[in-house]
Amino acid sequence: MFEEKNVTKKTAVYYTGLFLVMTALIYGYFVREQKSFIWEGDGFSQHYLVFKDYLSMWRGFLSHPTQGFPFWDWNIGLGSDVIASYGYYVIGDPFVYLGLLFPEGMTELAYHVLVLARVYVVGLAFLAFCRQVKIKNPGALFGSILYTFTFYVVLNVVRHPFFLLPMISFPLLCLGMDRILRGGSNSAFILAVFFSAFSNFYFFYMLTVLVFIFAITRYFNLNGIKEWKSIFGYVWRALYSYTIGVLMAGILLAPVVWGFLHSSRQPGEFAAGLKFYPFGYYLGLVTNLLVTERFLWTVFGFAACTVLLAPLLFLWRKKIGYITANLSVFAVILLLPAFGSMMNGFSGPYNRWTFAIPLFISAGSAILFNERFNLTRSELKAMGLSAVVFSSIPLVVAAGNVVPFRFAYIAPVILAWLMWALLVWAYWRNRSGCLSSNAKTTISIALVVLAMVNLIFNARDYYQENGKNEAATLLDYGTVDERYKETFGGAEQLIKDPGIYRIGVTSKDNNFKNQMALLNLMGMNSYLSVTNGAVADFAKQLENNQFQLIQPVRCGFDDRRIINNLLGVKYILTEAGNAKYLPDGYKVVQQTGDGKGAFVVAQSDQAYPFAYAESVYLSTEEFEKYNPVEKEAFLSYGIVLEPTEKDTAALSPFEGKLDVKTAAFSLASSDPEKVQISGDTITVKDGGGTIELLLNDPQELANAEVYVHLKGLHFEPNSQDNYGWTSTGFAALVSFADLTKEVDQSDILDFSSYFHRDNMLFNMGSQGDTVSSGSLSLQLNATGTYKIDDIKIYAYPFDGQYAARVSEKQANALAIKTFADTKVSGTITQAKPSVLTTSIPYTPGWKAEVNGKAVGTVKVNYGFIGIPLSAGESEVTLTYQTPFLKIGAVLSISGLLLLFCNQRFWNKKRQSSLPQQEKEHV
Repeated sequence: MFEEKNVTKKTAVYYTGLFLVMTALIYGYFVREQKSFIWEGDGFSQHYLVFKDYLSMWRGFLSHPTQGFPFWDWNIGLGSDVIASYGYYVIGDPFVYLGLLFPEGMTELAYHVLVLARVYVVGLAFLAFCRQVKIKNPGALFGSILYTFTFYVVLNVVRHPFFLLPMISFPLLCLGMDRILRGGSNSAFILAVFFSAFSNFYFFYMLTVLVFIFAITRYFNLNGIKEWKSIFGYVWRALYSYTIGVLMAGILLAPVVWGFLHSSRQPGEFAAGLKFYPFGYYLGLVTNLLVTERFLWTVFGFAACTVLLAPLLFLWRKKIGYITANLSVFAVILLLPAFGSMMNGFSGPYNRWTFAIPLFISAGSAILFNERFNLTRSELKAMGLSAVVFSSIPLVVAAGNVVPFRFAYIAPVILAWLMWALLVWAYWRNRSGCLSSNAKTTISIALVVLAMVNLIFNARDYYQENGKNEAATLLDYGTVDERYKETFGGAEQLIKDPGIYRIGVTSKDNNFKNQMALLNLMGMNSYLSVTNGAVADFAKQLENNQFQLIQPVRCGFDDRRIINNLLGVKYILTEAGNAKYLPDGYKVVQQTGDGKGAFVVAQSDQAYPFAYAESVYLSTEEFEKYNPVEKEAFLSYGIVLEPTEKDTAALSPFEGKLDVKTAAFSLASSDPEKVQISGDTITVKDGGGTIELLLNDPQELANAEVYVHLKGLHFEPNSQDNYGWTSTGFAALVSFADLTKEVDQSDILDFSSYFHRDNMLFNMGSQGDTVSSGSLSLQLNATGTYKIDDIKIYAYPFDGQYAARVSEKQANALAIKTFADTKVSGTITQAKPSVLTTSIPYTPGWKAEVNGKAVGTVKVNYGFIGIPLSAGESEVTLTYQTPFLKIGAVLSISGLLLLFCNQRFWNKKRQSSLPQQEKEHV
């Protein structure tokens, strides 16, 4: 085991043994505490749920293959493309399909087994890399354990399991690139590119940048500066190989990228407008090197032997130049937000690419292990000095109280000193000629044990109660499936209606995200990284205050009556205590029980049909002149249509008046010591203070839906001693009568969810004949200065003709004959030309036929499918196919043909020109 040899299958056997020991000692804690790997946050709402739902789709397809695979799913949000929605998580992950080998009732077990399977393959990928770059055993075996159980892996076992895939892809990409640079076969690189591009497009972007950084550094390491001219031949070969791999992945990559480019995500300001990171980030670059902390996804937590490796990166720069060069480039990238943004696809400067750093740290440590008995006195001195420097970190943390001090800051340094002491002892024993083979074995085993103890300590420090206590954020094992079933306390089972409709929630139900997919219910919200951008456009036009970049329609669309009706929400499920937030027109018809935990079913008879003919329209230009309450009111009269989308001559332009009133009021501070008002500026000294909106005539709000609109919001927080950064986030709360609504503005460093809310709209429900309160209150919970260009209180009086307009839409509904995942058909008869208006989220994947002839769809209401209809009877058929799926298939076939040509001609010709010894190596 400790003899210096090339990496072989036997190495994999030893690695398997060590992996099992490490897994038992780390994750045995989970077995004892009956904890799962499913995080209460995204693990419950996304990762396990999507895994389970996707396997269910495949089981259904395999049971009934003639029905086809469901490329569209009505239960994802308002309805969504499966590949676009799930491509980020599971579709390209080969481990997911192994879940089909487990019975359906063992899906949770399958999820856990496959998470650990990914971790296991992480180490195998590292060993393959070591074999290629000639890092021999036992160092390769030592490094494989460091790489497999680095903090990035430990973190993502329970946070984002599919984030483990780049830990597999990166060493394989580097392996393939190294073969090309050595004049060998390009097949490994092609296959690694294919795997990376197919498994996750987001990480593939980062991997592309990272592998070409590796290529440049490795080329000069192998050939030196003088041979720079020959690099162009290798560049051509690498690009040619890369293109083949990308083309092979086209069948998935093309539709997924299309979905991402048409998603609700916004690019935002480059690097979030930051020139430098906050001071706490730079502090973390030092203090977090050996511990399980992270800042902006800069994940370190390296093994203790990194302390000893650090000086050797410079002393051995000729021997391990490519390792030193890559880590040096990475160090520069970590310094500025601009580089972080580039690495993150020019979005927020999150450093999720730091999964690449452990590869070179582990490779360098592997080489150090192989040199453990050949170290010089000067090298040992440098390592000792490095240990002294690293020992100062916990002292600085403790003395400065810059972050909460934990024993975890000391433990790695102690282990590093122990390793150094073993190496020094080996040096003196070797110098005196007393270093026997038994002593070498003892020292080698001791180094491995110390490294394993270090990694086990780090992992358990992260998971256990006496450390970071991450396990407290995880579900108990065996409870997740039951929690999905109990989402609504079984209230959904009380609905026996066989019709086509959606089920909504209220603004207080913010824990309901993707559960509708598993409950097999048509809902509204989805919580996924890629969401239809057309739906987001609709939500932004209506200024949905619950809008988030990856949840454009959430929490019942702020309980707004017409929007819920428009989206076909016939029933709303919510906890009994939230019934007061139900939109007007929704009446409680059933309840699951009494007391705490009871759910109610509310029903409305004013839900719009799934598809109906509409002949009244308003252009987008005219629509955008309205305030958001007027926009909502108009949608009960007609549709919004861009005139260039369709010849609107046969339609009727809207010429009515929208009776939305503005109520007069004055502002007053409830406590000038906490909140001060001066013109359009509000100074908050204590977030507990409130601003009163005193109504001049409260009866202006009688028999009306009430809205509060904040326009032109700008916030400057009070500076706080928070290591150079003060959060720019705040929450605004409006209260009226017995209702309170809250809208959050996220901090600029919350890059995944950040966007600036210029306006905030609060639906405060409706009032009866008598208004119970003469004021509304506004609370801004963060201290600082707020500038608000305007505050409006809108009252939309109850319209006696609203029910008649709804009845007209219901009378003009499409009589649906077929309603399936990828097909909707029915008949309709209308007296004049119109547009069949649906609540199907807009995508060119839906194709329409009217009376057997293809008809182009149009976008109505900014986000939905419309179909132009002539007067008379129309038989309408809508069918769906994922955009770019066919083109992607053609790309994949082209890639496979190029791969065949590559293997048949170029590689064969290259092999025949190599001497026998080099052939064997390649």
